[in-house]
Amino acid sequence: MDRREAFCAAVIKFQLLEWSPAFPDHDAFKVDGEYRTIRQICELVRDDTADLPDETVGHLMEAMHGDRRLHELLGRSRTYATGSQCLFELLEDRVRTFKAKL
Repeated sequence: MDRREAFCAAVIKFQLLEWSPAFPDHDAFKVDGEYRTIRQICELVRDDTADLPDETVGHLMEAMHGDRRLHELLGRSRTYATGSQCLFELLEDRVRTFKAKL
C-alpha cells in the first residue's frame, strides 16, 4: 500500500483499539515495500496537504474521544498533515496514560 492508504489503515487500527501502548512500535504496515510503524507512517504524511477521506476523518474524530483541541485542529484542516499530527498526539497520550498506570 502507499503512504496514504497506510495512514488510513493506521487510524482504523488505533481507533478500534487494536494498537497497544505497551508495544507502541510493534504493529507495522507494509508501505511501498518496507514495514513501517504507525509513528513512521505519521512521519511519511506529515507534510502531505491532500485532503483526508471523510471516512478517515470520522475514525480520527471517534478516536479523539472529545479532545476539543484536536477536534478543532482537524476541523480547520482536514489534511493528511493535520491528521498525522493528531494521530501522533493520540499515540503519545495513550502511551503516557499506560505508563502512568504501571
